[in-house]
Amino acid sequence: MMLLMASALLVLAAASVCLWLARPGQGAAPRSPGEAAAMGELDRRRRAAAREARLMGSGRIIWRRQTRGRPWLAELALVLRQAGYIGSRAQLHLLFSLALVVFGVFSGGVLYAMQGGRGWPGMLLTGLAVAALATLVAWLWLKRCRRRRVARLDEEADMLIQVTRMLWESGMTLEGVLRGLIHNLDDACPESVRELRLILQRIEAGQAREEVLEELAGIQASEGLEDLLKLLAQISSSGGGARQAMLELGQRLRDRRRTRIQEAVSRMSGKMSLVMMVFLFPALLIVLAGPAVINLGGMLDGLGN
Repeated sequence: MMLLMASALLVLAAASVCLWLARPGQGAAPRSPGEAAAMGELDRRRRAAAREARLMGSGRIIWRRQTRGRPWLAELALVLRQAGYIGSRAQLHLLFSLALVVFGVFSGGVLYAMQGGRGWPGMLLTGLAVAALATLVAWLWLKRCRRRRVARLDEEADMLIQVTRMLWESGMTLEGVLRGLIHNLDDACPESVRELRLILQRIEAGQAREEVLEELAGIQASEGLEDLLKLLAQISSSGGGARQAMLELGQRLRDRRRTRIQEAVSRMSGKMSLVMMVFLFPALLIVLAGPAVINLGGMLDGLGN
């Protein structure tokens, strides 16, 4: 029993270490004052770029072969990608750490059933039940991570479009625009910069601009970033008309955000009405009708006597 408990604790500790290694954007160092801050920030960005390049390059062939013939695995890889785990190695690290967590929960369930004096079938069923629950919680956590990242990308889209329009109007090429965005928006738009850094790396590696932009636009869950990448692909292939197109795209994104806010306010008003019906109206009824009910009860008692 002690051995099983120790193994479960070791598995959970190893899973926590793997989660720390696989989390997006890990390893960022804080700034220090003066020139040391600038040098530290430059080194931090270089280390982050090199780390992302390693994460995107390792294990890519094996992981792609596995996801090609299995639709459910391809969907899982897409969810991981949209949650910010870019690259095969980062995704495999996360999946391995989650598998360790599930195994540790399974071991804990078996240990709990063993302490209860159950037989081997009961211990296995208990372990499988808690492991299934842990898997469901991990899936919900992953979906939550994706929603948070998509919301962050939607917030960054407006600034990204405005800066892209200004850089493009200055006469830069697509590669120059991407470098300018990465250099100037690394702190303000970190999630968008990760996507742009990947695009620039692929273009500099020799891939066609339109192919890279269309491919990454197709896997984005953020409508703002997806529309921007498609627009850049169109401008890169045809040229011209970038200023007006980006102005229209920025206006369209603002209209979408306004619509989402209005929908959120409408849903909130409906929820508040439900809360008032459940909690406020009964209390108001007691305050207003309570004295009348008490007086009526007294009158009925007097008539009975």
